[in-house]
Amino acid sequence: MLVRNGVALLLAMVLLSGCATRSLFQPYPSQARAWTADMAADGPAPLLRKGVDSRDGVLYLQELGRVHQLSGAIEDSESAFRRAFGHYDETDAAARLRASSLVSNTGALLVNDNARPYVAPDYERIFAHAYQALNYWRENDVTATAVELRAAANEQRVAANRRDDEIAAAEEAAREEGVQPDDFDSHFAGLDAAAGEVKASFQNAWTFYLSALFWEAHGEYNDALVDYKKALEIHPDSAMLQEDVARLSRAQDGRVERDKGLVAVVYEQGLVPARRELSLPIPTPHGLFAVAFPTYSAADKPRPAPLTVAVGDTTARTEVLTDVGGLAARHLREQLPGMLVRQTLRATTKYNLQKKANDDFGPVGAILTQIFNVVSEQADLRSWLSLPAYAQATRLMLPPGEHRLQLSTPGGGASLTVPVVEQGVTVIHVVATPGRLITRVLPVQEGPL
Repeated sequence: MLVRNGVALLLAMVLLSGCATRSLFQPYPSQARAWTADMAADGPAPLLRKGVDSRDGVLYLQELGRVHQLSGAIEDSESAFRRAFGHYDETDAAARLRASSLVSNTGALLVNDNARPYVAPDYERIFAHAYQALNYWRENDVTATAVELRAAANEQRVAANRRDDEIAAAEEAAREEGVQPDDFDSHFAGLDAAAGEVKASFQNAWTFYLSALFWEAHGEYNDALVDYKKALEIHPDSAMLQEDVARLSRAQDGRVERDKGLVAVVYEQGLVPARRELSLPIPTPHGLFAVAFPTYSAADKPRPAPLTVAVGDTTARTEVLTDVGGLAARHLREQLPGMLVRQTLRATTKYNLQKKANDDFGPVGAILTQIFNVVSEQADLRSWLSLPAYAQATRLMLPPGEHRLQLSTPGGGASLTVPVVEQGVTVIHVVATPGRLITRVLPVQEGPL
């Protein structure tokens, strides 16, 4: 029955493919160029709004929240991220079905993974909560900022707890289907290279650092120390993080530096690389069948470039806390066993459909299904593409008052005046997008929550 219905479905989709071209067959990175070219402009927002009610709505909402934030439309950004969080809740409510979702519907099995509703991976969810925290911080809504920072940290905890179970379930499904993921390791060497030193797709030291700054400003030294230490666990050789841990350890003992305020720069460099398509031969009972997989290439990743902060004779340079391209590549590597299972089943199903079409409809049916098989064999290239390539940070201690800061990057610079409050924290959010350097001085945080 599946084969017979599948033939009818495939023939209908071939004839009506114009209705599905954008959602199933147009690679997502080519769509995203329309808004990543100038994310600080208002132009991309209407285009993104067209996609928020689709089955990929959470992806478009994340992009929309980011674009609105960079253009200064903070309330619109907050609204988009809140809707995205609603999608997260729906996904979590259906988590008990996750193991069976390796092959969740006939459309995905017959067409490609683009037919599956987009589910935001952990690293995207963590960034979304961090960006929402920055939105509330900009509005000086201390309570809401704290809620979102805790949500970002909770996403990391939950992801850490479930990661091994999900990978084990996917590997078990692969064994049941006779798929050997290790046999394909050589084909995904580029994916491992793109992941680099990233060990887990949910480890985001940048969001821990942002959270630590907030807790430190409000005298929550224990919480701040916990988050600085979590960032240091990810980057154990960072002298900056070692100094931060030492400073907060002294603060816990009542040894707080007087007559100084902390100025921190959280810096986002460039754009995360897009996925590429890789064609691989998959063995089926009927022979090899070429299928398309998503992958990443280290060649697409820009080199980390620090931002330099100068105040008189004092300078500081940002350091990479999160390799976002590495997170994306590591996530894809973690998903590989499940993808291999789906692609193997899909290749077998398409072969059987092609044979059935020939038996039931003759040469015309066989030709149509062959055409559809070729056209529909598209890798799933969806991912949040307005994220940065690297998330960096630095900080310096300055006496109270107003200070003129010079910011410089290889692509340009900016000059701005910032307030410094004794024992307070001033955060400057800097984003280097194509051709632009966007700077936002957030309200100083000080005093108890």
